[in-house]
Amino acid sequence: MEPTQPAHDDLRRTELPALGASIPRRGNRLTRFLFTLLMRLMGWRVVGELPDLPRLVFVGAPHTSNGDFFMTAFTMAALGVDVHFVMKHTPFVGPVGWFLRWFGGIPLDRDRTRDFVSQMVDEFDSREQFLLAIMPEGTRGKGHDGKGWRSGFYHIARNARVPLVMVKFDYSNRRMRVGPVFWPGDDYEAELPLIQAEFADIVGRHPELMLPLKKPASVSAV
Repeated sequence: MEPTQPAHDDLRRTELPALGASIPRRGNRLTRFLFTLLMRLMGWRVVGELPDLPRLVFVGAPHTSNGDFFMTAFTMAALGVDVHFVMKHTPFVGPVGWFLRWFGGIPLDRDRTRDFVSQMVDEFDSREQFLLAIMPEGTRGKGHDGKGWRSGFYHIARNARVPLVMVKFDYSNRRMRVGPVFWPGDDYEAELPLIQAEFADIVGRHPELMLPLKKPASVSAV
């Protein structure tokens, strides 16, 4: 596949909860209703917009709690979006394993699996539709090394020639905020602050565990 970045005026964005025709779906009207109801009972709403594209990488932050995974899963189920995520292979057994795979889970044994970035790029190259969700903040807690995010999300998107779409865990307002879209270039070190800046004003579930992110004067998103 040789996808190219659409011109700014040609990239259709759909305000949520509506979805564009190119976005892969999962579930049905009943499952969407049930998960939408669940989120409303919890006091949460999904806001923002998605590009009408069949392949992209969701970037979720700030990641301060294991609950962020469930909020992402509930959001995508409420929207009916067929999104995939990678996690350690050990929970993928029995009923729990079935549930995780139904939600789009991809088990990964880092001791036996080759390079994670290359594996995910191959997944994109082999599928006409593939949405991947990644939380770049791998380690949480006061002992965080302060080095920032893991870079895999960026290199996967760049090598697969797909955009990044921000997903913000806004616990202070109980909002799952989707967007904007960012097309990675060739300079990770220069572009990472621009990507992180999109999350600078978002408060996670445990603010004391958040990385300090700064918002520059201008952010280049497409």
